[in-house]
Amino acid sequence: MGAVTLSAGPFECRLCEHDQAHVLLDLGLLPLANDFVQSPDDDTDRQTEPVVLVMCEECKLLQLRDLVPPRRMFETYLWTSSSSEAAKAHAQSFARMVAGRYPVGDHPFLVEVASNDGLLLRSMKAEGYRVLGVDPSNLADEATASGVPTMRAFFAEDAARRIVEEHGQADVVVARNVIGHVANLRGLLAGLRKLLRPEGALIVESPYAHGLRSELQYDTIFHEHVSYLTMTTLAEALRRYGLVATDTTFVPMNGGSFLCHAHRTDKANSAHGLDSILELERVFELNEPRGWTWYAAAVQQQREQLRGLLTRLTSEGNRVTGYGAAAKAMTMFNYCDLTPELVMVVADGNPRKQGLFCPGVRIPVVSPEQMLELKPDYVLIAAWNFTQEIAGQLRARNYPGQFLVPLPVPRTVSD
Repeated sequence: MGAVTLSAGPFECRLCEHDQAHVLLDLGLLPLANDFVQSPDDDTDRQTEPVVLVMCEECKLLQLRDLVPPRRMFETYLWTSSSSEAAKAHAQSFARMVAGRYPVGDHPFLVEVASNDGLLLRSMKAEGYRVLGVDPSNLADEATASGVPTMRAFFAEDAARRIVEEHGQADVVVARNVIGHVANLRGLLAGLRKLLRPEGALIVESPYAHGLRSELQYDTIFHEHVSYLTMTTLAEALRRYGLVATDTTFVPMNGGSFLCHAHRTDKANSAHGLDSILELERVFELNEPRGWTWYAAAVQQQREQLRGLLTRLTSEGNRVTGYGAAAKAMTMFNYCDLTPELVMVVADGNPRKQGLFCPGVRIPVVSPEQMLELKPDYVLIAAWNFTQEIAGQLRARNYPGQFLVPLPVPRTVSD
């Protein structure tokens, strides 16, 4: 068993402001996951920052000990939801679910926080909703130009107040894969409460920290992800700001995410729908430091196994490429020191990333067609949460080789 120690250095919990935390995993100094560079001579990715996962001693929120200024990470953003077929299908399914559960009057008002390129909002418009997105990046301007009205801002109380003044309170507020990205968590939660009308509904989708631990998904730990949620910590965070989580389901996005419905405490009946999962988390010690004592050693072992496998394959003359220049892949590539000697190139379907070089390790990012021209014997599926989609696309393009899946244990698969 490993040891979980109290954090050294200054710390302030993003939720409760407590000043002590337990260190669960230290990945060292890593470049920012989206600091892709234009050429091997470009040094913009050389500024590294610590990545240390801690658990607040008081409220148990999993979070990064150290913060990078949000504007440095989010004002220019490369990932677009529309670049993934799985993300497109999920957005359509999500929109149907919302429309079926919350058909409130004619043209109900729906706001999505961190709306990216407007993928979900286009589906919600098709369902008859009046929509507004909020996003701090360049994608907000692009979404607005495409017909999806989007406020370019970091969402907090000020943004919520402006929306209410200009559009009124929202019938439905959607926060998909955003709460974990927000440094100003208290401001976000206060803004959500202010924006939501008394009879309205908040829907939170977020990667579930149970997968982070049980599936060893340490690659999802990077500077943009400042918090990692369990249902216990989400329910407590909402409660502090006059919101109550009433029920939850699970979806396969991002390696396993929960989809939680919440309402204002002055209108919600109860939160008994969460009793079973809260008890399960207690039994599994998901919100206790002692439940994570083995985690750091297991991550180190995965690193050694992955490097060992790739070293053996390349030394035997095999050509290894990667697929998926996702942010999570940059954590794994840099922590495991996967240089171009081990992974020749990494393909990605997002044209914004093609022609760039991965931060830190400098692996070239190419199109899927360019990767296949290299005739790889193995493709490392770095964006493992889209394994089926990626494998299917490559087989459709007559790729005859094998796939490598890195987590939770590195392994070779045929399909």
